[in-house]
Amino acid sequence: MRKRVQARGAWLFLAPYLVLFTLFVLAPVFYGFWISLHNWHILSKDVPFVGLRNYTSAINDDLFRISLVRTGYFVLMVVPTSNILSLLFALALNQKYRGTTLYKIAFYLPVLLSVTVVAVLWRWMYSREYGLLNHYLGTDFRWLEDPKSAMPALALMSVWWGAGGNMLIYLAGIKSVPKEIQEAAELDGANPIQRFWNTTWPWIKPVTLFCVVMSIIAASQVFGQTYILTQGNPAYSTLTVILYMYQQGFGQYQLGYASAVAYLLFLVVFGLTLVQFKLLAPAKDRS
Repeated sequence: MRKRVQARGAWLFLAPYLVLFTLFVLAPVFYGFWISLHNWHILSKDVPFVGLRNYTSAINDDLFRISLVRTGYFVLMVVPTSNILSLLFALALNQKYRGTTLYKIAFYLPVLLSVTVVAVLWRWMYSREYGLLNHYLGTDFRWLEDPKSAMPALALMSVWWGAGGNMLIYLAGIKSVPKEIQEAAELDGANPIQRFWNTTWPWIKPVTLFCVVMSIIAASQVFGQTYILTQGNPAYSTLTVILYMYQQGFGQYQLGYASAVAYLLFLVVFGLTLVQFKLLAPAKDRS
């Protein structure tokens, strides 16, 4: 009897969350999938059912494939670079020296900025006439107007913007490593690199998995940077999937097609997440 009362109490406390989760997460997910199966034009009253036609149209669309490739290129540049830098910063800040708190604040501050502020700041950095980058390099290069440099420029901006968040997560993981293990490795004569690979790295693998997966999800959904700075130009070199979806949904008013693009991106990101789980998850979790 007491267990039933406790169970009812638990469900009572969970009810507000479950209601909000259903209304604002589950319902939009299913509703979006329903839209993707219809020829939903925002200016038309008729919403005919088309099945998987929106999906096949997207797969056969050259612009969608271009946006998928560009997004993959962005992910490949941002995710490894951001996580490696975050881990290196965390390892450095885990050492005992004065001023580490100030460095933590300095590395984390960009994360607190909105994408609009970051984009405006880096637009000035990349400016041909007044940009700091051209000033120190002694050039007048158009960083955001050249197809070869536009996407790497956006990737550099994104790494600067987001590396501090993962740094704190890595730092928390490193501090959770038992000191006894590190001290034993040091007594055995292991150098810093050996101590990292044999003691720290195995301990923070779950943290690394979390950071990499979250970084892939965030980088795959890049939108603000490209929308504010390049609009997918020059020559579609910065056209990402989310930007393409936005253009189709709110530019061409093809909401059914845009929803199909969103679910195709979800499948790609979900597949990448499974691959990362297989590569980085502990053996007992993979089995």
